[in-house]
This record gives sequence, structure tokens and C-alpha cells, in this order.
Amino acid sequence: MGGRSGAAHVTKAEEAFTAIRRQIERGTLPGGAKLTLQSLSDELQMSLTPIREALRMLQAHGLVEYKAHHGHVVTRYSLNRAEEVYLLRETLEPMATRLAAQRARPEELDEIRGLHEEFRRVSHDPDGAHGDVVDLNARWHRAVYAAAHSVYLDDFIDRLWTGVPYQAIWFVHRRRRSVSDHGAVLAAIAGHDPDTAGRVMLDHIRRGRADTVEHLTAIGAPAE
Repeated sequence: MGGRSGAAHVTKAEEAFTAIRRQIERGTLPGGAKLTLQSLSDELQMSLTPIREALRMLQAHGLVEYKAHHGHVVTRYSLNRAEEVYLLRETLEPMATRLAAQRARPEELDEIRGLHEEFRRVSHDPDGAHGDVVDLNARWHRAVYAAAHSVYLDDFIDRLWTGVPYQAIWFVHRRRRSVSDHGAVLAAIAGHDPDTAGRVMLDHIRRGRADTVEHLTAIGAPAE
């Protein structure tokens, strides 16, 4: 998924893409927010060329739209889009988790375990920053799916995560439940139990789907 450890070199455009994507995932840039080349260039201290390329990459991932007379704006959430994305996540992510339980290398298990411990610590810290929790949650999931060693599956899941940047509406009240879910997934992967790993991940995603749909409905998100 995004930010693979195997990349030998990160271009300025990729760096800008990651920085803007993180702001969208955190909710710092909400749906409908206007993105201008100059403001992003000033904020990220980069020239216009990599910013322009980053915006094209964000469009390709469905995070940003170009609207006539408005320019680039952050894509708004919709109920139908969220439902479709979660439906696909419920198929692909448990599959990747099953494969991770079969294929994860010792060093990958160590990374997943380390991220889980860091996520657990920050989640139980009353002063822990919401953005840190969101980032660690995403990094943990990405480490699990990378351990499946399936390039195509990893890419498909990455596109789903950016198709609806649901991390931007990740809820504080889910912290401790997610710690429990992540711990169960980790135990199944470490125990090389693909059936349990896939089942626990599916339950975890379904809970996220219910929370997301409830939230989008409450804020009056459009159906389409």
C-alpha cells in the first residue's frame, strides 16, 4: 500500500502526494476543500511542478476532483461510495490478512507487532493526539497487507483506502475496540492461523463500516 518500504527513492511529487493525502486522511483537508497550487507550494515548500503532479496522482486515486470554475477540490464523501468501498474491503482485506498469516516473514511480524504496541500505547494515552492514532492505524493495516506479498492485492486495497478516505472520519471512541481487534489479528497471524486472521479482520472492517455509515448519515452526506 502507500509508502511501501521497498521504494528506493521518493520523488518530490510522491512526497507532496503523501503529505496532502495524510491531511485528507486526518480530516485537516475536508471534503470540498479547495486546493491551489500556490498555497500547497507555500505550505510544503516545493515548486509548482511536483505539486501539480501530486494533484494528478490524487485525482487518479479518487481523493481529489477537478471542477470547472473551482479548480481542484477534495472529494466529498457519499453513502453509496462508502458502502461500495466497504463491500470491497470486506472481500479483499480479509483475503490479504489470510495470506499474511501464511506468508509473513519474521521481520514483518516484528514490524506489525511493534506498530500494534505503539498504537495501543497512544490509544490508551488520554493526551494522545488524534492524528497520531489515525496514522498508526493506517500504518498497522498497511504492514499487515504488505506481509501478504501480493502486489496486485496490495495495490487494489490501497486504492480502496483512498477511494473513500475514511481515516478522516475515524472515531476516537473506536480506539480501544480497535486495539482489541488488532491484537486478535496479530495473534492469528503470528500463530499462522489464516482462518481466524481473516475472520477477525472481517469483523473489524464491518464495525468500521457501521460507524462510518452512521456518521455520514448524521452529517447529511449525499447518497450519491
